[in-house]
Amino acid sequence: MTKKWTSLIMVLALLLTSASAALAQTGPTIDSGAATTVENMASEQVVKQIYEYEISEWNPLVPSSATTWANYIDSLVEYDNYGMCQPCLAESWTKSEDGLVWTFNIRPGVKWQYSNGEEYGVDVKAVDWVTTAKYILTPEHAARTADLLYVFEGAEAYYDALSRGLPGDWDAVGIRALDDYTLEFTLTKPLPYFLSMLTYNWGYPTNAEYLEELGDRFGTSHDTFLYCGAFLCTEYQPESYRINTANPLYWDKENIHIERIEYQYNAERSTLEPELLLRGETTYADIPTSQLDAWINDPVRSALIRPSRPSGRSYWMLFNFWPNFPEQYDRENWLIAANNINFRKSIYYAFDRLAAVSTSDPYNPESFIMRTVTPVNFAAAAGKDYTQLGDLAAISNTDQHQLDRALEYKATALEELTAAGATFPILIYMPYDTGGTNSTERAQVVEQQLERDLGVDYIDIILEGYPSTDYLNVTRRAGNYALMESYWGPDYADPETYTDPFAIGQKYNYIYMADGYGEKTTLEDPEGRLGFDGDFWKNAVYDKMVNEAASEVIDIEKRYTALANAEAWLIDQAFIIPVGALYSTGYVSSHMNPFESQYSLFGMSGDRYKYQVVMAKPMGTEEYLEKMEIWEAERAARIEAAQAAGIDY
Repeated sequence: MTKKWTSLIMVLALLLTSASAALAQTGPTIDSGAATTVENMASEQVVKQIYEYEISEWNPLVPSSATTWANYIDSLVEYDNYGMCQPCLAESWTKSEDGLVWTFNIRPGVKWQYSNGEEYGVDVKAVDWVTTAKYILTPEHAARTADLLYVFEGAEAYYDALSRGLPGDWDAVGIRALDDYTLEFTLTKPLPYFLSMLTYNWGYPTNAEYLEELGDRFGTSHDTFLYCGAFLCTEYQPESYRINTANPLYWDKENIHIERIEYQYNAERSTLEPELLLRGETTYADIPTSQLDAWINDPVRSALIRPSRPSGRSYWMLFNFWPNFPEQYDRENWLIAANNINFRKSIYYAFDRLAAVSTSDPYNPESFIMRTVTPVNFAAAAGKDYTQLGDLAAISNTDQHQLDRALEYKATALEELTAAGATFPILIYMPYDTGGTNSTERAQVVEQQLERDLGVDYIDIILEGYPSTDYLNVTRRAGNYALMESYWGPDYADPETYTDPFAIGQKYNYIYMADGYGEKTTLEDPEGRLGFDGDFWKNAVYDKMVNEAASEVIDIEKRYTALANAEAWLIDQAFIIPVGALYSTGYVSSHMNPFESQYSLFGMSGDRYKYQVVMAKPMGTEEYLEKMEIWEAERAARIEAAQAAGIDY
């Protein structure tokens, strides 16, 4: 592994050297047929963005998302425009033969800086990652990514000891600085996707001296944390503006072509953004569905828009087996129905994905429909996409909207539920996000379509809108729903990440409370929400399948096939109904070339402006599709080469 990685570093060094020379003469250094031409580069390299939601947390160590600081603080590794893992603050790394010990060689000479660009006085060093980990693993800090560090030896035990008021043994935690520029991680088990986990906030370094110096003031504003990234937040006024300026001391500044990123606050962003783009006040605009017809039918504006790029966020409809919705909607009756597989399958096969997704993209909804949880093109093994492996292939290749089949399941469910004492129609409490893009319309479409096709004598869907603020905490995580639209985005580069929300004990959903899928156990119900004695069925079948699949860390085809079988079982039991990539639907107008940005469906790399340039004119749909085809071919070739060389990518 060491020799292979060293060879790759040499190749990358040569590419970067030649690319830097090319920059001096021609502009962007991206090695791609989809790169921006010099002729289409804007004379002023300034990104202009409109935002409507203020940053609520400036402390980079607390949130679950690391995107706010993506351009302010560098990580050990990052991803290039093809999604290939690259050195960043770590110049190189090795792993032991058993895959448990990873050693990173930290890049010397990287400066810690204040927001105004002045040097703090010390370089970034290996111990700075130890500082970050120790902070996150201290319960009183309430960091939301502590569980991600449990992959390290002794980390969970350390956190658990502190949470019980006991002294933790930090020396037993597998995160160590061997010297100023050598960082060592020891895992509890081999993880094929470990490198991709490094692009979250626990992958950020933190200077211990500065952290202690500021105390409770650390991370309370843009100028109370230290920078070592490509941009500095040099100006900031809440609900007004913030300015990011290219860092003149950045270690890789030859790959930073943008001079400034200007953010302007506007509470009406979603409505006004397209017009602001036409006036040159922003370089990016989402085109709302309500305005799409006007743009599509206008020859000038239609040349300025393209489909949004697919993301890794997957949406599905989720059944609840531990309901905490209002009593008037009959929780007991819902549980009888939800625990009947024929009832679930009647809704599963009646659900019209095309109608639901069309609320976000009426022009090209087929492109965003999903029949699985894990998206197409997320992972591959043995020359096959993950969705074409094992039992998942049949689900992926079959239209699941089958009304005749739904009515057959309905007939069986009516008979079984009547015998079980259920009353009809089954009340289905369905919350939705009133601030989400098109979510209100989608909820109405789903209600009308299901009630029409299955009959109001069978089901009665009750919609209730909740504001975006704290939406998931008061609905999904609180069990305040019977059926609702849910979603998940990947945390790392492996299909196992899409199993996480369905694991035993997760507050993301409660399918593990479904009756009849494992051993009976006692789970605490301190709120007495249902008035039960606390005995529930754990969904051990799915958990066992996932754990067995995840234990395979050598044979990737075997691992992925086993995970695909587990996902197929989850869908076949109709615990969820895959819907689509709703976060990706719609159209945008952008002066940024999406094929030059760092490509990553997880972590913070995809939010960075490194390598990018501002185009003089937004990319149209025809150009986008042509460059997408070029990019996909180039990416496939790079993945194939990396796999052949045995390199983690």
